Amino acid sequence: MIRIFQCLLAFTLFSGLAFGGDHLKINPRLNYSSDSQDGPLITGENMDDGAVQGKPNFVLMYGEG
Repeated sequence: MIRIFQCLLAFTLFSGLAFGGDHLKINPRLNYSSDSQDGPLITGENMDDGAVQGKPNFVLMYGEG
C-alpha cells in the first residue's frame, strides 16, 4: 500500500515537468457521417514540444463528465 502511494505521489509531482500541447481543441469541422480527411483531429499550441525523436511518445487524455 505504501509503495502504491509513493508511485502516485511521484507521478503527481513529476507530471508538472512534462512537456505537451496547451489549449487543445477538437476540430469543429469533423464529419462523422463520411470517411473524408477533415484535417487534424486535435489542434493546439506547442503541439511539437513533447515529441522526442528516437524515443516512444505517449498521448494521455483525461476527462470528467
